[in-house]
Amino acid sequence: MIRIIKRGIELILDQERALYIPYYQLLVISDFHLGKSGHFRKEGLQIPKQVSETDITRLDHLVAMYNPKTLLVTGDMFHHHHNMDLEEFRIWRIENKTLEIILVKGNHDKLASIFYEQLAIKLFSTYYEIGDFCFVHEQKDAPDHGKYIFSGHIHPGILLKGPARQRLKLPCFVFDDNTALLPAFSLFTGLYLIQAKTGQEVFAITANRVTAVATF
Repeated sequence: MIRIIKRGIELILDQERALYIPYYQLLVISDFHLGKSGHFRKEGLQIPKQVSETDITRLDHLVAMYNPKTLLVTGDMFHHHHNMDLEEFRIWRIENKTLEIILVKGNHDKLASIFYEQLAIKLFSTYYEIGDFCFVHEQKDAPDHGKYIFSGHIHPGILLKGPARQRLKLPCFVFDDNTALLPAFSLFTGLYLIQAKTGQEVFAITANRVTAVATF
C-alpha cells in the first residue's frame, strides 16, 4: 500500500484496487461489476463461477483489515440483471450487516429498487460528498464547487515498458491537484490505457503492491 495526502487528508492506496480514508473510516471501491460473470454464463460463455467469489473474498479481506464504518462504491456495483452472483453477495451482506454501504449509481446499476433496499444499500443518483471530497461515477457528473473529485468508470490502466521489449499492462490510480481516477475493483474487467498528463501522479497496481510509476 501507499499513503498520500490530498486536501490535508491521508489516503491509503491498497493493492486490492481500493482506497481507504482513515479520517472518515471510509473504504472506497469503483466498478465492482457483481453479476458480470453470471451474465456471460447466461449468454453461454464458460466464465468460471469463481470470478465473483474471488472479488467478494477480496472485499471481505479489505473489510476485515481496515474495519471501515462505511463502504462507498463509486458506480457499477452491479452488472445489469439479477443472477446467482448477486445471491452470493447477499450472503456476504448478511454476514456484514453492521457495515454501512453507499452506492453512487453508475450506468450498469439497473437493478430494481427493492434489491438495494433489501441489502440496506443507500443510493445516490449522481454524487456523494463528505468533507472536502466528492465521489462520482463519471467525472463529468461532478458539480462545479471546488471539492476534490474521485471517479471511476473507465477502468484505468498504465503500460509499462522494460528492457528486451517487455510490455506490461497494469491497473492504476491517477491523481492530480483536484481529481482522482480509481481503478476497477473487479478482476473481471478490461483496462483503458491512460496517457498521463503534466501534473498527474500515477500509481500502478501489481499482485502484491502499489508503486509510483510516474509523476508528470
